[in-house]
Amino acid sequence: MKNNEFILLFIGILFCLIIAKTLKKIIKQHRPIKSKTYGMPSSRSIVLTFIVFYLIFTNNFSIKAKSIVFILLFLSLIIKYILKEHSLNQLLAGFILGFIISLLFSKIKYKLS
Repeated sequence: MKNNEFILLFIGILFCLIIAKTLKKIIKQHRPIKSKTYGMPSSRSIVLTFIVFYLIFTNNFSIKAKSIVFILLFLSLIIKYILKEHSLNQLLAGFILGFIISLLFSKIKYKLS
C-alpha cells in the first residue's frame, strides 16, 4: 500500500467515526444494554465494514481472501449482537453506512490514481 493510499484509508476511517458520532448525537438510540453512550449506528460496524470493503474494492484479492475477510467482519458484528452491545438495526445501519463510504472512498482513490 502506497503512502497516499494509506492516508486515504486513514481519512476514510476518521470520516466514518465522525459520521457515527454525529448520527449518534442526532438519533440518540439506546443500546440493548445499559450504557452511557448511544448505539445507533454502530461505530465499529461502520469502521470495520469501511475497511473491509475499501480494501476489497481497491485491491486484487483472491475470492478466498475476500471470503475470509468478509466472514471475519460478519463474526465480529455478530459478537457485538450476542453481547447485546448493539441491536441488529444498529449493526445493519453501521454496515450500510460503512459500505457506502467505502464505495465513495474507493472512487476517490481511483480518481486520484
